[in-house]
Amino acid sequence: MPHESKPEVEHAAQVEVPGDVAGWIGLAEDARNATAEEHSMTITKAVKMYPKACLWSMVVSLVVIMDGYDTAIMGSFFGLPTFRKQFGVPVGDGKYQLQAKWQTALGLASPLGNIVGIYINAIVTERWGHKKAVLGSLLFLTGVLFIPFFAKTVEILFAGQLLCGIAWGVFTTLAPAYASEVAPLVLRAFLETFVVLCWGIGQFVSYALIYTQTSRTDEWGWRIPLAVQWAWVAIIIPLILFTPESPWWLVRHGRLAEAEKSVKRLSSRSDNYETHVKQAVALMVETTNIEKAMTEGASFIDCFRGSNLWRTEISCLIWASQALCGFAISNYATYFYEQAGLPTLSAYKMTVGQGGIHFVCNLLSLLVTKRFGRRDIALTGYAGMTLAMLLLGFLALAHQTTGLGYGQAAMFLVWYCTYQLTIGPTAFIVVGEISSTRLRSKTISLARNAYNVANIFSATVVPYTLNPTEGNMKGKAGFLAAAFSLLCLLWGYFRIPESKDRTYEELDILFSKDLKAREFKNASVDDVDVNQVAKMQN
Repeated sequence: MPHESKPEVEHAAQVEVPGDVAGWIGLAEDARNATAEEHSMTITKAVKMYPKACLWSMVVSLVVIMDGYDTAIMGSFFGLPTFRKQFGVPVGDGKYQLQAKWQTALGLASPLGNIVGIYINAIVTERWGHKKAVLGSLLFLTGVLFIPFFAKTVEILFAGQLLCGIAWGVFTTLAPAYASEVAPLVLRAFLETFVVLCWGIGQFVSYALIYTQTSRTDEWGWRIPLAVQWAWVAIIIPLILFTPESPWWLVRHGRLAEAEKSVKRLSSRSDNYETHVKQAVALMVETTNIEKAMTEGASFIDCFRGSNLWRTEISCLIWASQALCGFAISNYATYFYEQAGLPTLSAYKMTVGQGGIHFVCNLLSLLVTKRFGRRDIALTGYAGMTLAMLLLGFLALAHQTTGLGYGQAAMFLVWYCTYQLTIGPTAFIVVGEISSTRLRSKTISLARNAYNVANIFSATVVPYTLNPTEGNMKGKAGFLAAAFSLLCLLWGYFRIPESKDRTYEELDILFSKDLKAREFKNASVDDVDVNQVAKMQN
């Protein structure tokens, strides 16, 4: 197949499509070839062709370890005697308990900071790129970590967590966006799952480290876990310095020559290497042009226009469902185990084991996402989690004994396995796939903040449901989680479409066809559809 010279390709890409139909048709031919190559590519071939894309995506995803670490560490601190002594109030028998209002505040600090950081990321990443955004956030985090580390009062600790949450908000949205943009179609789910795996690694390290501090009676029992966060920064910054920018971001900014260089850095040399690079960039150009035709711009308001409204809804609610399905329990596992009747040391052992389960189940989820569609996985996960939380709630209705406490803990672990095999990784995959490329940073920002709002809601309610000085619901909180899981199941049946094995261009076309969610899986996308969408630009 003959190809245009490089200057012609750049010219065609940078011209506003309404005024250059011929340029559009030329690019469409290359884009169709790139689409066909994406669909024919096996996992083995993709890894051989894009080993560096996998590597750099995994490097950027390392920042999510820090968010997972912090999310787990604060919930674990609530069960740590030396932490409760420093920031709590005496409750008799030489014991201390953090007041419910400060449990709520500290639980809200990171999500509130996340909200600010997520919107900052949407603006900064789209303007300056992923690489500069993550480096700036890491440098900011290095400074503000001093605040919680040296905190003497709960008020200062809250302020420090709030500021650190801004950086973590950037990380949680930037990493899945970058992974979705550098990965070929067949590897998207695997690299998005690695983002979740990094989150689990952070949790596991946090649980294990806190467990080693349970016997300490001095302030270093909680200061050391906070200080460890500087180690992540020291490891990650040198790696990020060499990371290539997303070629999709470069295309959106009309920097096609740099986009070609980025694709070359992300792929390995093979037969027809130059042709492959040009076709890959052509597909990015055509997809961007289609999305320009379908939306007025690339602002937050465009996320709520036309078919993008549905895409935004899916992204927001599937991510929020992660917090709602384990409502009032999942983020406070150690505290829940203690309230269920387990001794403090046993509660921490269970939590460390939970971190290991996270890691193993995320690895197993790769087999699940390879075999089954996103829709089927999500619906099965919602149904399984509803059942697990119902059983946990019924166990809590009986007269509480240590044995029943372990029974509730075991049922929570069943819920946890189901979550990590299904909606845990699948939500990241769906959010990365469903959003349009031009609005990706903004859609992911809105979606992650929907998750944070759900987390804030949960964190606000938790102290008044689990705290023995307040609601003291213990395992009966499982009924609340089951109710939310059931609602998510009903919503998902009608609103989650199948996005597995679809390129971003194909998803743009399918969303423009006004299909029902269950019709996406078998819907066809042919050349006529592409041409019809292209005509929207005239």
